[in-house]
This record gives sequence, structure tokens and C-alpha cells, in this order.
Amino acid sequence: MRAHRHWFTTLAVATFLLVGASALPARAAEQKSDKAEFDIVPYLWGAGLDGTLGIGKLPAQGVEASFSDLVSDLHFAAMGTFKVHKGDWGVLIDAIYLDLHDNFATPNEVVYGQADVALGEQLYTGLLTYRFYDAHKTTVDFCWGGRYTRIDTDLKLTTGAAAGRYASANVNWWDWLAGVNVVGHPSPRWSLNFYADLGGGGSQFTWEGIAGADFAFNKTVSMAFGYRYLAVDYEENKLLYNVAMAGPYLGLGFHF
Repeated sequence: MRAHRHWFTTLAVATFLLVGASALPARAAEQKSDKAEFDIVPYLWGAGLDGTLGIGKLPAQGVEASFSDLVSDLHFAAMGTFKVHKGDWGVLIDAIYLDLHDNFATPNEVVYGQADVALGEQLYTGLLTYRFYDAHKTTVDFCWGGRYTRIDTDLKLTTGAAAGRYASANVNWWDWLAGVNVVGHPSPRWSLNFYADLGGGGSQFTWEGIAGADFAFNKTVSMAFGYRYLAVDYEENKLLYNVAMAGPYLGLGFHF
């Protein structure tokens, strides 16, 4: 049974961007250089989600929400990627921060009434990349690294017999990641990007796939867009999170 209850949507928002940034797209074709090159990419991923969520002793329920459903609870968000590349080696760091607020009716309104909830998510990804193929307008990189995820929840009952009660909790875990990134350069300004990874450790299993394109306005500024799919299966610390997230992304890159 699909659940569209607002409090499940709020929890989902806190985790809908569990994204490895390893495939935020490369810029258009360029000559290989031994000097260090840097990219900064602020971006937005418009993901919806579909899966199963369970909290504590509450029964697990199906959840389905579009990006427009999720963004209604968003209070603040910041997302960005930093990448440095020299020769065949590179390092990528991605950071995502979300702050979400909502008010919902609990299942037992007589006792618990209404509740205010604040959810914060921090997601940090670090990857080491190695380019083992660079020919025929195509590059192939191997990627290794990890992703740290933290979710903080604050809940306060505002009405009902238990009004004034307050609870807070956090869940965090590390996942290792291994992936491959293939970039084709059909023209000097355009590049096509295909990425896949898998991992686990803190979660039972996670995998991701991305297909996108990148257009270079000049040597410094580019635009990235495409489609991303990420699946996470996590079941620890009284949280069941078995969810697939998918949607288009859009980013603006700065190269120097």
C-alpha cells in the first residue's frame, strides 16, 4: 500500500538526495595537461523517490513522492562539487546539506496531537579517480572512495495530551564506493557522460547510474544536465530505508 502521508514525505525529503557526486559531468573536450586543473560545480538534482520506509516500531510502508511534493518541505539546501585533476589522477569532493521543516498530525491525535519536525541531512562524498583510457575522443576513469551520510531529526508535540514532549535522534553511516566514468567528446563544446557505481558497508547495498551531457560556453563556464538514478538499501538503528531516487539534474560548472 502506497502512503502519501505528509510525515513520511518529510522523512523522505531528508534522504532523497543521497547522491554520489562522482559523475557530475566532465567539461567538453580538452587537451591532456600535467598541470592541476580545478572545477567547482553548484548543482540541483530534481529527484522523486519510490520505495519502503520504516521508523522504529512503526510498520514499514511504501512511499512515493515527486520532486514537487518533496520541495514543499524544504527550508534550506546547499549542494556543490569540487574536483581537482592532474595527469591521470584526480580527487572529487561533494557536499550536500538539507534543512527541512514540517508540521503533521500523528496517528493518535487525541494523545499525541500535532507534531513539529525538523530534519537535517549531511552527505559527504570523497573519491579518488584514475584515468586508464584516453583516446579516440573518449576517456574512461576508475573511481574509488566513500560516502558519509548523517540524518538528524528533532520532533516536538504541540497539541494533545502529550503536548510539549520533545525527542531528537540521529543516524549516520559510511559506505565504500567503486565506479567507472566514461566521457565522450563528439565536438569541442559538447561532451556525453555515463557513470555507474556500487558500494555498501553502512548500508546493505547501494548503486547508482547517470547519463548526461555537458556544454561548454567557454574555457571557464559550462552547463551540465542529465538524468540520475540512485538506490539505497539501509536497515540499521531502527530505520528501514529501501528507496530508489531518480530525476533530472542541472549544474553550472566553473573551471580554472
